[in-house]
Amino acid sequence: MKVLILLSAFVLAASALPQTRNELTCDICMDIMTDLDNFITSESTEQEIVDFVKQICSTLGAIIPGFEDTCNLLVGSQLPAIIEGFVNDNMDPTTVCTDLFGACP
Repeated sequence: MKVLILLSAFVLAASALPQTRNELTCDICMDIMTDLDNFITSESTEQEIVDFVKQICSTLGAIIPGFEDTCNLLVGSQLPAIIEGFVNDNMDPTTVCTDLFGACP
């Protein structure tokens, strides 16, 4: 459940874009989920994963004013659960972005 909270924040941020950018929202979600999944399943250290997610927060903060602080707060409190979800539940980026978040058409 905690995994879904942070992922929802990313998708909500992306969905704040105009509806005509549905493909962009999907691409953003897929890129984030794929990269995160790759980091977690590779030999990356926990710090490298944290740094990667913080970069995402920074980028989203540049698109959506004030979002970076919210994103970093969620990351700080939820990242272990996110890692666990990808590892233990074998979360798939396509399923997450399409079925769970509706970010993809």
